[in-house]
Amino acid sequence: MKLLSHHSRFLLISLAIVCSGNNWLPAAPPVDREGVLFFEAKIRPLLVKHCYACHSRASDPVEGGLRLDTRAGWKKGGDSGPVITPGKASTSRLLKAVLYTDEDLAMPPDAALPVTEINLLREWINRGAPDPRTNEIPKTTTGPINWAAARRYWAFRPLDTSPPPKAQDVSWVRTPIDQFILSRLDQARLAPAPRADRRSLLRRISLDITGLPPTPREQAAFSSDRSPGAWSRVIDRLLASPAYGERWGRHWLDVVRYADDQLKTEYFYRSLPHAWRYRDWVVRAFNEDLPYDQFVLQQIAGDLLDPPHNPDGIVAVGMLGLGLLYQDDGGTPDGVAIARAETLDDRVDTVTRGLLGLTVSCARCHDHKFDPIPTSDYYSLAGIFNNTGYVESAPLVTPQAVKRRQAALDYVTSLSTALEAAEKKGTAARQADLATALAIAVRATPPMPALAHSVKDTGNKDMAIALRGNLRKPGPVVPRRFLQALTPGPPPAFTSGSGRLELGRSITSPTNPLAARVIVNRLWQHHFGRGLVATASNFGSLGARPSHPRLLDWLASRLIAAQWSLKQVHRDILLSATYQLSTKTTPVQLETDADNLLLWRMPLRRLDIEAWRDSILAVAGTLDRRIGGPASSSLLTTSRRTVYGAVRRDNQTASDALLRLFDFPNPRAGSGGRATTTVPQQQLFALNSPFVQSQAHALAQHLRQESRHVDTRLDRVFRLLFARGPTDSERSLAHAFFSTTPAPHDDTGLWSQYCQALLVSNEFLFRP
Repeated sequence: MKLLSHHSRFLLISLAIVCSGNNWLPAAPPVDREGVLFFEAKIRPLLVKHCYACHSRASDPVEGGLRLDTRAGWKKGGDSGPVITPGKASTSRLLKAVLYTDEDLAMPPDAALPVTEINLLREWINRGAPDPRTNEIPKTTTGPINWAAARRYWAFRPLDTSPPPKAQDVSWVRTPIDQFILSRLDQARLAPAPRADRRSLLRRISLDITGLPPTPREQAAFSSDRSPGAWSRVIDRLLASPAYGERWGRHWLDVVRYADDQLKTEYFYRSLPHAWRYRDWVVRAFNEDLPYDQFVLQQIAGDLLDPPHNPDGIVAVGMLGLGLLYQDDGGTPDGVAIARAETLDDRVDTVTRGLLGLTVSCARCHDHKFDPIPTSDYYSLAGIFNNTGYVESAPLVTPQAVKRRQAALDYVTSLSTALEAAEKKGTAARQADLATALAIAVRATPPMPALAHSVKDTGNKDMAIALRGNLRKPGPVVPRRFLQALTPGPPPAFTSGSGRLELGRSITSPTNPLAARVIVNRLWQHHFGRGLVATASNFGSLGARPSHPRLLDWLASRLIAAQWSLKQVHRDILLSATYQLSTKTTPVQLETDADNLLLWRMPLRRLDIEAWRDSILAVAGTLDRRIGGPASSSLLTTSRRTVYGAVRRDNQTASDALLRLFDFPNPRAGSGGRATTTVPQQQLFALNSPFVQSQAHALAQHLRQESRHVDTRLDRVFRLLFARGPTDSERSLAHAFFSTTPAPHDDTGLWSQYCQALLVSNEFLFRP
């Protein structure tokens, strides 16, 4: 029999291992909710303004046979064929038309669109041209809002503080969470899955809380600890780990569209070299369990809090300062106005979707079609940010310290000038005295202070409604204030500076139930793969209703009662029997609730790119555990955690390509959750990437140093990667691989290939 080549054998063992362990279930095509929101907020108003007059049902005739008022219209195209190629703006006739590269194709015919709007169209097409419109124009709701009726919508109601329901099997219940879950399961006549084994539980919670697998020492300690408080001690240890803030800080950075640069255009690029300070502040805030109400307030108005010039406050408002800053270098009045409007919209959208779970930006041009958010509410919030300026390099010291440094620098300059003059005159004694004084002055000069991207108040003026979203067509002036649907009566006007301080306090006010609901839902989502509200950044009528509304409110009430401690909510979730369920299924359960909406089991979930990459580094023994500091330029070469890699809106680096390949969100807008795709390129990267290969080689070297025996190495590597020993079949497969070729003096190469096969296996890639 002809022996297989060494490379062929590696491919075979890779396939055998990759396909073993957990079942690979192809993910369903994700719903691009972020893309839909982008269309509604940015693209639909643009099309209405510039295109509908000639390319809609209302136009007579329809120019060129092209309709742009429906999804089917642009998909069909006009007399000259299709106008949009989803995902490929550069080849789309629509983009060529608005770029005015062809006189016969130039649109709109009167004048070219501002660069800002062209860039929006380009981004929309490159996103895949998401468009929720049907073939018919949707009916709009007109008339005044019935505020009493509007406030009865579930998301705007006060928190339900009724006690948890009673469950039939009290022996299964570990926390009140389980009472809510089991009550729903009882109604559906469903039994929960059995409890996961201790190995799976330890790996699950370690990956969830820290984004890293448990070490063999941690595995041994948990295995030997059979006392009643063992699980609770694991929870406390992991929540106290610095890695907790790195893991959960990254979740928050998704929400606030964190990036290390501005979106690059033909005319403008904004570098953000100090962005990492905000990222580090977020990580530290999670680790210190900064109360969530303070966490929110700091990011909205930290620069305005006592004590004044607090470095943490200056850094925390980076949530606003690191946003998109639109520019129109053409300088046309329309272009400048559009750029300003887009910049304000970025701030409104980030705050309202991120903190309140509401699509307020849909009310930029008209009253919200579905939720009780009038256009006046949008400009009440936009007015706050219209009085907020951006500080590109804010010193993290007091103004007095800045003055002292400047005075010292001025003194150094004066001594240098005097010394030059003395050198020209040849006065040796004077030169010596001045040189001595200069050296002393240089040493005494305070160092350059740390800098951050921040904001500051620039005014105290209310803003006029922009008619149809056009800032050059002002309507009535509206006071700066909070959303009307979230206040018991008419909201009071904000009068203190820009209004940011009052806005921050309104968001976490006892009268606003949304802030607590939204954040506990985000915590639940990251533990279970789906929130109790599936649309984590949309609690409005177009979003999903909660699967367990009373549980959602119990968690929100628990957060507030625990002085807004996020760690306490984590503990409540992690201690529950619900969290400790296995991923096992039965035909009856699948038939009754195939989507697991009732949470009868723990969903099997693939690791995100951060947890997978960091886990590879951890088991290979190469992970750099230093916390904080400037961003690393390349995730393919650095050994630092992924959270410390540079995130680019410009999407031009190999690191960006790696992140996007594994479903990292687009940082041009806040993201409420990540899609999970399964594409061949992901596994091809895992099998062929020099990064994965180098880490597999490092792991093999560690194994070689520890032992020369195959079985000892196998036990060690399986313990590192999977928190278990190899099965008999896995051990036999490994021995077959190593025995087909005579073992060289240094078998690191063979072991490198074997380790790589394990690193790309389903079991390593999935959280149990």
